Amino acid sequence: MSKRKDLDITLLTEHDAWNGCEGEHLGLPLLIRYRSQLSRSVDLSNHPYLVIIGWNYSDHPSGMPSLEESVCMNRFEGELVNELERDALGVLAAVVTTGGVRRWVFYTMNADRFCERFKCSAGRDKERSLQVDVWLDAEWNHFFQDIVGEAS
Repeated sequence: MSKRKDLDITLLTEHDAWNGCEGEHLGLPLLIRYRSQLSRSVDLSNHPYLVIIGWNYSDHPSGMPSLEESVCMNRFEGELVNELERDALGVLAAVVTTGGVRRWVFYTMNADRFCERFKCSAGRDKERSLQVDVWLDAEWNHFFQDIVGEAS
């Protein structure tokens, strides 16, 4: 019998913890935030689909979003998390900001239902050109290798 913890609402709320790091990627500033309680000791098998939502932001001398754009992105993120994590349909695993794009990295148990809910919750930001990409990533390789691996 597996001793791995279930990926559920309790893990996402009561045990919520984030790590962050700064660096450079291709000569540009890089910010990564990721949920540290998501590890190989958690049973992630019921969220096999990777969904990356990208928001292109305007050039700013810092290479990061302007304060105004950051406020909009943070509000957007809060609304997304409230809608998609309320029943653990989607799990925000990481947020990566670099090169004029902020990417929210979600994993979901059902890509079609996730996209339907996303469209409803992103209604206020329809004027923005948000890019949504979906892949099968049952082993969470993008998260553990590309994000956590780069942050370490």
